[in-house]
Amino acid sequence: MIDSSPLHPGHALACSIDALSLSLQLRDAYTRHHCDRVGLLASALARHCGLDRAHCDRIALAACFHDIGKIGIPDEVLLSSGRHDDAEQAIMRQHPVHGERIFLATGRSDAADVAQLIRAHHEAFDGSGYPDGLRGESIPLGARILTLVDAWDAMTSDRPYRGAMDPERVMRILEEAAGGLVDPYLLGSFQALLRRAPALA
Repeated sequence: MIDSSPLHPGHALACSIDALSLSLQLRDAYTRHHCDRVGLLASALARHCGLDRAHCDRIALAACFHDIGKIGIPDEVLLSSGRHDDAEQAIMRQHPVHGERIFLATGRSDAADVAQLIRAHHEAFDGSGYPDGLRGESIPLGARILTLVDAWDAMTSDRPYRGAMDPERVMRILEEAAGGLVDPYLLGSFQALLRRAPALA
């Protein structure tokens, strides 16, 4: 006999997260592994900054799915081995908004908070980011954490168009981007975290 009883709500929500994770893995394995690494770094930095557990959990979840919107990007753009031209860049810049919509559809009680961080993870401290051009502390703290650790992992990992960059060089690039792309205060906290736990690098 088939059991037709409804799933416990908590179990159903866990299944929706597992389904998202599998979807990302099947769509683009690099993006899935990148998101996993960003999740670890973001969670560690959030704890280092003294945020409460619920806040840390939301940031970690947003980090693990910050690029879920890339599911909606065409293969010829997402899987391109070269740098994107202006038209391709415009398409790629849609992924935070796609990601927000996808995560909202999970129906979780924290979906709106997590989706907000996903939407804002490409905002820049100086207001030059996207999709909303937010500036400074108008960008949610969790999103500022994601921006920083996302940039760190992207540069210290192998990409289709270049090899991994030396961590010391990456840190110099981030220092130059302080106040521009990244929050300068968070960068100081991140540097302190890596000194305390160098294995994270």
